[in-house]
Amino acid sequence: MRTTQSSLGRQLLVPSLLLIVILTACGSSNADVTPTLSVDAIFTAAFQTLEAQQATQLALTPPTSTPSPSPFPTLPPPSPIATFAFASSTPLTGGASLCDNAAYVSDVSIPDGTTIKAGEKFTKTWRIYNSGSCAWTTSYKLAFDSGDSMGGASTVLAAAVPSGSQTDISVAMTAPTTNGTFKGNWRMQNDKGLGFGSVVYVEIKVGAGGPTATAGPSPTAGTGLVTISGNAERPDVLITYTGTGSNPSGSTTGDGAGNYSFSVPSGWSGTVVPSKGVFTFLPVNRSYTNIATNQTNQDYDAN
Repeated sequence: MRTTQSSLGRQLLVPSLLLIVILTACGSSNADVTPTLSVDAIFTAAFQTLEAQQATQLALTPPTSTPSPSPFPTLPPPSPIATFAFASSTPLTGGASLCDNAAYVSDVSIPDGTTIKAGEKFTKTWRIYNSGSCAWTTSYKLAFDSGDSMGGASTVLAAAVPSGSQTDISVAMTAPTTNGTFKGNWRMQNDKGLGFGSVVYVEIKVGAGGPTATAGPSPTAGTGLVTISGNAERPDVLITYTGTGSNPSGSTTGDGAGNYSFSVPSGWSGTVVPSKGVFTFLPVNRSYTNIATNQTNQDYDAN
């Protein structure tokens, strides 16, 4: 029974104490009242406390260095592009450069294999193109290179030949006195005596068979050529000359001052016509018949 009473007393003690506390709180009307905090105020205070802690922690944390961006890798310089130089089809022996170069165009007279009587005189004419970057002066010549010269001598130019122009060069020869096939090689030489450009040749037959030589242009003393020159008033005028019959034809371009010149075999007949864009030239053309001397001051007015 004592145990039961003791447990009951303890059970009644807790509610009694709570009641006393409540009554005391209600009865003490003059005592200081502790303010009651709202839920919003509690959350606000908690947030401000957390924010203050974070600020304090950030201030105490030492700054970390920001890594610098990696520089772009330095690439090696590109390899140089290989430059290829193309040589002319005919080696330039004797040390001449591509400033001087020549190309064969055609046979104006005495086609290959022409039959000529033993001991007969004839004139071989080639049309040769200045394919180099330098003009040929009157110190340039067509010289014997190898084979049978057939009595031919070196022929100097009667007039300058600009780069990109062509000219006809004639050599007076004599057929050998024995029958057979004969060939002679000729080549351009500059003012230093250095050979350059394509080799041109004459090939004839002495005796029966093959085409018979026809009368070619008659050479004048020394060169076998005559020069036609003048002024066309405008730079880079195209001068076209057209031979009649078997006479050679070709063209040349005037210089920056309008001057032009070209050479043809002595005895040449034909017509010369200037032309350039929209310009009209007077006279429109000039005609020549069997010229045997140089024709100078062959001028044209450009309008």
